[in-house]
Amino acid sequence: MKTINLCSLVVICVGFAFFATSCANENEVATDATLTLTATDEALASSLSDEVINEAELYSNTLADLGYNSAMAVKGNAEASKPTVTVNKKDSVNFPKVITIDYGLGTIVHGDTLKGQIIITISDKSWKPGSTKTVKLVNFYVNSNHIKGIKIITTNALNAAKNPSVTFTVSDTIIRADKSTVIRNSTRTRERISDGGTPRIYSDDKFSITGNSNGINAKNVAYTVEITKALILYNDFRFFVSGTVTTKIKDKTIVLDYGDGTKDNKATITVNGVKKEITLKN
Repeated sequence: MKTINLCSLVVICVGFAFFATSCANENEVATDATLTLTATDEALASSLSDEVINEAELYSNTLADLGYNSAMAVKGNAEASKPTVTVNKKDSVNFPKVITIDYGLGTIVHGDTLKGQIIITISDKSWKPGSTKTVKLVNFYVNSNHIKGIKIITTNALNAAKNPSVTFTVSDTIIRADKSTVIRNSTRTRERISDGGTPRIYSDDKFSITGNSNGINAKNVAYTVEITKALILYNDFRFFVSGTVTTKIKDKTIVLDYGDGTKDNKATITVNGVKKEITLKN
C-alpha cells in the first residue's frame, strides 16, 4: 500500500504549516505548504482506497475460481493471519452474491493492520463486461485511518493488448487519527499487465493504473489530480513502484513521482521546480 507518513513530510518540507487551522483561507490556497499537504493527502487517500480494492479483488477473484464453494484460502498469500471470508450463495450460477471479508479487531496485511469488514455485492460473473462489484465498508480501519464510502468496480472488455481491466468509481471519506478529514472522489482504470506467470494466483499480479480524482484536503481546500504517467502496482508489494501524479489547486501544481520501477519506499515531490525526496511509510 502506498501510504505516506504525513508527519515525516512536514519535517522534510521545512516551514510547511501542517498543524494549522482546519479551514483554509484564500491566501493559503496558493502556498507551497498547501500544495504539498494536498498532494500527500491525495496520496494517502489513494493508497488506502487501493488497499481496500486490492483486498476486495484478491478474495472475490479467488472465490470465483473456487466456484464460490470452498473454504477460503488465498494462494500465494504469505501473511500469518487472514480474515474470515464468507459468501451467501456457494455456487457459480446464482447472482447477485454477497461476500463478507471480516478482519475482526485486527488482521495484519502487508504490514498494515486492517479492522472491520469489507462487504462486496457481485452482480454477475466477474469476467463479463459490464458486471459490477459494489464494495461497502463497515467500521473499517487501515491502521488508525477510519475509511467510509463506496466503491464500484466495473469489468471492461479486453483492450487492444488483450489485457483485462476494470474501472473503479470511488467515493471516500477518511477520518485520520487526529480527527482531520480527507474527502476524495476518483475514477480510475486498472489494467492487469502481468499475471506473474500464475493466472490463478492473484497476489503476484502487476497493474497499470490511469485516471483522475478530486477532493477536499485536511485543511478544507479543494483540489484536482491527474495521473500523468501510469502508476505501476504489484499486488504483493505495498508501494507504487513508478508513475507520476500531478495535483492542482487553482493555477498551482505539484508532481509526485514514484520512481523508476524499483521496489522501494522512496518517491519525490516537485514544487515550483524544486525536487525533494520523501520516504513512504505507514
